[in-house]
Amino acid sequence: MKKNIAFAAAAVALLAGAARASDISDPRYLLPDENSAAIEEMTSRRGDGPNGAPAIPPPGELPKPPSGPQLGNGDGGLPQGGQPGDSLNQVNQVVSTLDNIVNLADKIWTLIEKNQPVVNISVKYANAVPYGLSHWSQLQGWSSPATKKYSFSMKNGLGGQVVKVTYQVHYTWGGNYNGKGKFLTGVAVEPLNVETAWGYKVSLASEVPDSTVANVGSSDNPIAAMQVQLKWTVHTAIKDVTSKAIYYVRGDGRLEEMGSPFEKAAEARTSARVEAASASITGSTFD
Repeated sequence: MKKNIAFAAAAVALLAGAARASDISDPRYLLPDENSAAIEEMTSRRGDGPNGAPAIPPPGELPKPPSGPQLGNGDGGLPQGGQPGDSLNQVNQVVSTLDNIVNLADKIWTLIEKNQPVVNISVKYANAVPYGLSHWSQLQGWSSPATKKYSFSMKNGLGGQVVKVTYQVHYTWGGNYNGKGKFLTGVAVEPLNVETAWGYKVSLASEVPDSTVANVGSSDNPIAAMQVQLKWTVHTAIKDVTSKAIYYVRGDGRLEEMGSPFEKAAEARTSARVEAASASITGSTFD
């Protein structure tokens, strides 16, 4: 599925208004303020696949693990050359290792490279499934895709906003094997819009470290979980700022945001509400 993604490099201006020539000549203009990086959630939706979330990958072969039991020949039948009873034995082997959860899809993918979208980003995703499965049709009961949209922004040394990236995190959860477990697929980050001020470039990449893919349920009824790490670099001629945000996704549908960019955005919202309330009280008259 291809989508039109808006990428705009604003010549001298970004969002709020035009930057003055004196600002551009100020050394602080090209100094990205890493402490200003903030991420805000824009929307929260579930079951909105038609609005952009990818569908569950169709039945097909999964990449094979390096070793361990493989289930069937990809169509639910016996392995080639297998004997009656082999399929049942392999089913039992997979059931016995349901709590061994792995990511058999992508682990690292680039979303934006210096303000430019990366081709075919929509087909990059991670999953968290039982070790030993070989075919998507062996998992069932998937939810509709869940989607959350976010806005990442950063200011420069003058306090002006110089980077704004809109993207969405989507995932499909709740898949089970013979009624057991809650697994993940289609876990992805997709950029929607990028705006940068003159002299600024931004790059984004996603990573799902193997060490973060885990079972947070029980051995009998596992719940898959993983960390999706969104890493960004804001680049200018005089300074690069690199940091990351973490999304904790679970097979029961939960998604949690972790890291300082989310905390800073929340603090800014709280501060704005307090200032608005103070201004309202100050402007009030009492008889």
